Amino acid sequence: MTRRNVAYLGFGRVAQALDALLASRRTALRDGYGIEYRVTGVASRRRGWRADAGGIDPARPDGAACADVTEWLARARPDVVFETTPLDPHRGQPALDYLRAVLGAGAHAISANKGPVVHGYRELTRLADAGDRRYLFESAVMDGAPVFSLVRRCLPLAGLRGVRGVFTSTATVVIEAVERGQSVRDGIADAHRLGVAEADPAYDVDGWDSAMKLCALSAVLFEQPMIPAAVTREGVGSLDPEAVRRAQAEGAPYRLVGRLERGPGGRLLAVVRPERLSATDPLGVVRGTDLAICYDAEVFPGGLTVTSRAPDLTTTAYGLLADFLTLVGGVP
Repeated sequence: MTRRNVAYLGFGRVAQALDALLASRRTALRDGYGIEYRVTGVASRRRGWRADAGGIDPARPDGAACADVTEWLARARPDVVFETTPLDPHRGQPALDYLRAVLGAGAHAISANKGPVVHGYRELTRLADAGDRRYLFESAVMDGAPVFSLVRRCLPLAGLRGVRGVFTSTATVVIEAVERGQSVRDGIADAHRLGVAEADPAYDVDGWDSAMKLCALSAVLFEQPMIPAAVTREGVGSLDPEAVRRAQAEGAPYRLVGRLERGPGGRLLAVVRPERLSATDPLGVVRGTDLAICYDAEVFPGGLTVTSRAPDLTTTAYGLLADFLTLVGGVP
């Protein structure tokens, strides 16, 4: 039996869902994987930096109050840190600095944050390798659906040529509102009620969220760093409402699609824009909060598609749990 100290860097809705999921799987972790765990650190804007290497209740942390991430890591002594702090699309901060500190302190880092993947994937991977640790981030692009692990574990030498997908639920919810004769603002309100919109919903609607996810895929799957400004981007606000309703009536509705594919000379080209998707298109099944990604590879001439139907917070939390099992549970 192996005991692992875990700490939550960020304790919003995703981390709370993860804490509940881990608790519900505690017996299975012990009996199936030989893992016991305890929470030794929690950090959030409301709680501050709280740590106790002997264990704390993350919902009511009464551990020592720490001044910063360095002291927090020293007091919590975590084996694994789950990072779920808010996204900064421009520099990946402060999450990027937090993850540097985590890896520098000798802990594994598991993140749901695409900012550090885009702005620091190579550096964080080098830091992890230097300390014989891992930096994993399965939940960063499509909640808990396998994106990076699928390629790494199941598609070696598949000849990956590109990916395309519907990566943001909010844009689809907005388009469907327009299809019903409502406004973009109505659709954003729907997305807020469903709990899928970013704090600034324009980030989803204008295509920045999808652009960030394409940059993360480029950095990891194709080993080519890319900044969001390099992505050709068109949001759903440019769509004519009548054209949206006509497309839906004709069975080929608009969806906000992100594409990453090789251009002349092997250079990766990234585009986010609304596209009409027919019923025969692998992405054409997307409705509501669904997400989907289609891999174009030499060995899958028709594409290989992963679809996540109506993902929720537990779905995102599961991606973090799957990474945890990869790190400490012997899952390949």
